[in-house]
Amino acid sequence: MNKYKALFLLFVFISLACTAEPLPYNFYDTACVPINLSITEEISTKNPIIEGETVKFRVVKDVRWQGKTILKAGDIVNAKIETVITSGMNGFPAEIIVDDFQIPNIEESQLISTYNKKGQNRCFWVYPLKWSLTLIPFAGSLTNFIKGGHAKIRPKDIVTIYYYPNWQAYKMPAMNIENEAE
Repeated sequence: MNKYKALFLLFVFISLACTAEPLPYNFYDTACVPINLSITEEISTKNPIIEGETVKFRVVKDVRWQGKTILKAGDIVNAKIETVITSGMNGFPAEIIVDDFQIPNIEESQLISTYNKKGQNRCFWVYPLKWSLTLIPFAGSLTNFIKGGHAKIRPKDIVTIYYYPNWQAYKMPAMNIENEAE
């Protein structure tokens, strides 16, 4: 009897999948426009930076799509620091993740814009050192104090984000949430 229930549920799920709404994007359309940016002021995990802080990027060269200029060289684009990971024990590097680029006349849903910058990874030489020092009691634990490198985004670094002009901007439908606790 359980086989029949499983087949029935499989049929229901397949029929629901066939009648589902189409995706808000046409992922088959891979036409994209790279946007090259550089930060206006250097940021580093060595200096205090805060998640959610706004940073400014400058457009490196004109961005064109189908004969139209989307951005001109020198235009300023705002972005936010999404995540800051400090350097850790045993050589783990620090990391800065920047996202939420705000470009006029371009929806955020048409951008692939996450940029990660990591510091120097020292794990490759710290772990062999740690394991070779384990022959001496407690000496391997001393490598815990070796930290990874700081992450920096410099004005000479080129940050590339991608604009997909044929993707449709997706608007979330309004939801009516009623208080069921009453």
